[in-house]
Amino acid sequence: MPISLRYDQLHVLLQLTFSWDNEHLHLFHPKGNPDREYVPEPDTDSANSMFGIEDIGTSEAYPYQDLIDGPVIYKYDFGDCWEHEIRLKHLLTFDELDGRALPSCVRGSGAAPGEDARGLGEDEDVSVPYDRKVINARLEKWATAGNRLLFDLNDY
Repeated sequence: MPISLRYDQLHVLLQLTFSWDNEHLHLFHPKGNPDREYVPEPDTDSANSMFGIEDIGTSEAYPYQDLIDGPVIYKYDFGDCWEHEIRLKHLLTFDELDGRALPSCVRGSGAAPGEDARGLGEDEDVSVPYDRKVINARLEKWATAGNRLLFDLNDY
């Protein structure tokens, strides 16, 4: 992904990658700094501010510097509490891009859990099989959509 990506844009890319529908609350926070949270709509009067936690809007912040300092935690669906640790693995030079669209998925494995998979019966499998071509088709469509503030994930 480009280093100019904002947290709100990263959220959309994660939703597309997991084939989720953006139906739940989410936040990001640097693992090494739990006193800072990136949320879609910061509230300066929230309980967080009483406990010294700084809420910053996801459309106003960029994950790149936080990722240089260490992992970033992405929490999605506070009821099921999906928690993902995002790490910076490698910075690509322009030569290494080799015509690759950004953002793009370079590798992965396993199935993504269904958005509301927790709490379902054992017999019900709602996981989404990993398919790099499908993921990259969604990511490429997002990359060419322009900088729209409002979008519908079902368009992808």
